[in-house]
Parts: sequence; structure tokens; C-alpha cells
Amino acid sequence: MIKAVQVVIWIGLLTGVVPHALSADTNADCTLSPAVTDAVDRLQRAHANFSVSGTFLKESSAERAFISSSLAAGDETGSLTYLNASNSGSSQTIWAPQGPTLSACDLHRVYVLSIETRTKVAGRSTSILHLRPRDGLRLGYRLAIDDISGLILRSESLGGDGRLLERHEYASVSITPNDGAVGTQFSQADEKAEITLMQDLELVGLPLGYRGRLARGSEQRALFVSDGIASATVVFEPLPNGLSPGEGAARRGATLTYSRGSIVGGAGVLVTVIGEVPLPAARLIADAVKVVPRR
Repeated sequence: MIKAVQVVIWIGLLTGVVPHALSADTNADCTLSPAVTDAVDRLQRAHANFSVSGTFLKESSAERAFISSSLAAGDETGSLTYLNASNSGSSQTIWAPQGPTLSACDLHRVYVLSIETRTKVAGRSTSILHLRPRDGLRLGYRLAIDDISGLILRSESLGGDGRLLERHEYASVSITPNDGAVGTQFSQADEKAEITLMQDLELVGLPLGYRGRLARGSEQRALFVSDGIASATVVFEPLPNGLSPGEGAARRGATLTYSRGSIVGGAGVLVTVIGEVPLPAARLIADAVKVVPRR
């Protein structure tokens, strides 16, 4: 489960799928350059308008892997295949979450935005959007946005000190406009199941800018939490026998895995937060997402 969730976090960045938007309450005094506003707008529209497939490099201090990926325009699911890692040749279906449109001014509340030197990625011209966090509750990012499609062709995740934690960059890529076909649709039964599950979950006091939604298709209770760029998945499991309440954390590249065992309504619950977030944010997210006992 955890490995599949880690895949979701960074595939969303490379496909240009912004996981979840901020509130529509935008700062009226926001003043940004047209270049920044245009870059964010194109990023928002990219996944609905273009399909993408290709091979990209995933690189961090923990690993270096070439991965083949494919995601159709508008779909919430795609596929990827590891080409040179220990699990070479294995294929996975990935979830590429979508959310409401957000504006550059929404992001400006929690990041300092700027456009940097243009460069080419996989032979295509891109503009570099740099997002510097305004607090310690999110990482920084440099995103190479394709000039034509608005898709992200290279993403760099940066620590609080500006150190590169992880990079994903297309070596070869094929981008095609949407042919008008409708992307993956979910049935009314899926929606009903989501509503039923959400009745057992409660979000109170998420960090500034973060919003949550149900992680579709999860076999366990799981939520997807994001500020529009930074994102994490929260998984709920029964606390294993013999495991006492407490917490633990480990980082692999840009992805943090934070687990906390606690007692809720007399039952042991293990809450795991997995995503590209700093440890303080993971703790606050775990605090905010509660399991509500059934009435």
C-alpha cells in the first residue's frame, strides 16, 4: 500500500495534475506578473487538454530509476513501468488525483512564485516556475512547464535549506491533444461509497492551505490532502497487536512516511501520512484527520 501511495505523490507532479485546490477566497491585493499567472493557468488546464506518455528519470539520494509512464487526458488513472530498478519490468496502475481549479493568487498565499530562466527538457521548450514556501509546512519546488501543453516535464523538490531532495525529468515524451473523449468516469455507486466513508472521517485544523478528499479506489480508509502543490495521503489501519501507541518517521528522497499509533474510542488505530511534506506538516495532518465512531 505504501509504495503505491508514494507513486501517486510524484506522478501527479510530472503529469501536471494538481491534486487539490485551495479555497476560492483569493487575496484581492494579490499582484503577480503575467508570466507567473499564465504559467499556473496553463498548468491547471494541461491534464484535461493533453495526454502524455514517455520515459522519465526519478532521482534522489535513495534511488535512481528510469520509469515508463502513460496518462490519458482527463483520466484519474494511468500506468507506469520500472525499467531499470530492482523491480524492473513490473507495471503499476497509478491514481492521478484531480481537484478544482486554483489560481496563482491562491498559491501565492503559501508560496512565493517566480519565473526563472527558460530551458529545454526532452527537446521541448519550457518555462521554470519556482515555488518557495512561506512557512515550514511545505517543501519548495522548481517545475519545468512545457510551453505548448502546460504539462510539467521536470520537477525538483527542495528542502527548507534549498537542498535538492528529488528530481523527476522526462528523457523522452509524447504529448497529444485531447481527442474529445471523456476521461475515466466514476459511477454513482463510487460516489455513494465515498460519501459513506467520509461520514466516518473528520477534518479539523488542517495546516494553512491544505484541503482533503477521499482517495478513490483505496482498499483501506484513506484521504488525499493537498495545498495545490504539496500533497500527502493519510491511511487508516487497525493498530497491529503488540504495537504500542507512539510515532515514527522516515524520509526517502522527498517522500516522508510518518506513522502514529493511537487509541480512538477504545480501539487502536494506526494513522500513516505519506507524501512530499515536512515532518511538522505530517504531524499536523495526522492531528487533524480523525476517525469518527459510528453512531
